[in-house]
Amino acid sequence: MGRHKNPRYNRKRLVVAGTAAVTVFGAMVGIGIYGSALADQNQRRAADSSQACLPPPSESAPPSSTTTEAPPSDTAPPETEPTDTVTETAPPGTETSETSVSETMPGEEPEDPMGFGGDQLVAMNGGGDRNGGRDTPPDYGGPRPSEQAPADPREGTMRKFGGENCQDPLGPFPQDFVDIRKVRPSGLNAQSRVRRGGSAGTFTVDCGRNEDGHNNSANMIAAPGNVNGAQHTHDYVGNLTTDGFSSNESLAAGGTTCENGDKSAYFWPIIRIRNAGSTAVDPLNAHNVGDPILPASVEIQFRGNPTQKVTPAPQFLRILTGDAKSSTNGGANANAKWTCTRFENRITTKYPLCPRGSQTVRIADFPGCNDGNTDAANHRDHLAFADRRGNCPEGFQPIPQLRITLKYDLPRGKVFALDAFPDEKHNPLTDHNDFVNVMGEELMNQVVDCINRGRRC
Repeated sequence: MGRHKNPRYNRKRLVVAGTAAVTVFGAMVGIGIYGSALADQNQRRAADSSQACLPPPSESAPPSSTTTEAPPSDTAPPETEPTDTVTETAPPGTETSETSVSETMPGEEPEDPMGFGGDQLVAMNGGGDRNGGRDTPPDYGGPRPSEQAPADPREGTMRKFGGENCQDPLGPFPQDFVDIRKVRPSGLNAQSRVRRGGSAGTFTVDCGRNEDGHNNSANMIAAPGNVNGAQHTHDYVGNLTTDGFSSNESLAAGGTTCENGDKSAYFWPIIRIRNAGSTAVDPLNAHNVGDPILPASVEIQFRGNPTQKVTPAPQFLRILTGDAKSSTNGGANANAKWTCTRFENRITTKYPLCPRGSQTVRIADFPGCNDGNTDAANHRDHLAFADRRGNCPEGFQPIPQLRITLKYDLPRGKVFALDAFPDEKHNPLTDHNDFVNVMGEELMNQVVDCINRGRRC
């Protein structure tokens, strides 16, 4: 653990590190019980390491209408259901016995044959004030995204996985996956038409893909001073020092992975692959299992406003988008957007099954309006989403709007899932993303100038 310039900060980290050590020891004892059972289950899955769990989507080429994005209308598309359905048969060579995953619907508690219910998992993972010395503060309420993906038709979702070895009582479940071809084109991913007086430019930052393995299960925004406040692992790019104890001062003094010197912190929950035989388990959060996979590409892009020029975002501005607990708190702040390359105008809130040669895509759109403050009690009220025409609410000014696009090369037929809080059961609706602006005044002014001049930087 590197030393910080502030002695009080070092003492604080040492105290909490000691608490973390005790927490880790307790978690490891839990894993000794739970993890061994989990490892045994995974070893049983390893009987056929090539077994496919998810039926593949159609292999035919996408229709030409999916290659370009139509401009969005002023109203969201109706939530109608396509007439075609996904074939429910498993791939050849997989079992479809009575032991296949049942059709548990959202809101219902799935079967738990291993006997590890949500309450037990929370206790085992050091929930509450045992987890870093404080409870996670609420981050609910605040602005709702102006655009939501249309509801996925039930006919487009999977009904079962490919056999006994594909089951997992911790989630995800068959209904969490959808064939991307069964998602109706919506235009929700298209950029609004820029009107006179608007700002049409974009500014892109290259911060890598987290090749250096900067990961932890903290969240300095929603749970500061907590070693495991997220209860799931994040990938970090940008600032090299980001953890649960990060402050404005420590971030400003840190290094960065960004090529232009941007010291901002960008982070999101990792994706894991449920490979047969894998015994990979998060040591602090035993409900998160599987082999982590890095994105194949990370695009960090700041965009303009369709009707106004953007103004500089405040230094150390903190922004959340999406809701890590959206499946249990009603989805008020949900902003999950999933799709596949070559199908970018088909947006879903489920894990998409992509055809061969198509990458899985996660899109995180951040609020683009700010009231001048860097944070709020719920970490949301100081921000707002512009409406569909680009107008910010009264008292808010447009700032460069961040979009982070993550693309993954995922193995076909394998179950994959986000790391998540235990009660969320790896629901894809819980996808979220975090940003702390540590650009500095000079770099932020470059971003604003580029966007307002309509350039591509």
